[in-house]
Amino acid sequence: MKNKIAKTLFIIGVLTIIVGGVVGIYLMMTDFTGVMFFISSVVSGIFVIGFSEIIKLLDEINSKLEKTK
Repeated sequence: MKNKIAKTLFIIGVLTIIVGGVVGIYLMMTDFTGVMFFISSVVSGIFVIGFSEIIKLLDEINSKLEKTK
């Protein structure tokens, strides 16, 4: 992955899933709020990872278009 923004967003997404998952599991021990926190952090992390993939694909398309000019 040569696009720095896509790589940064991917790392942020993975960290969101990991940190949010750990905090969610910790909160699950005390209250139902932990389940909601866990689910929302995983979904948010997946959306950020998906957005980084979109940026990566757009960058690849752009580089292919520049080669044809």
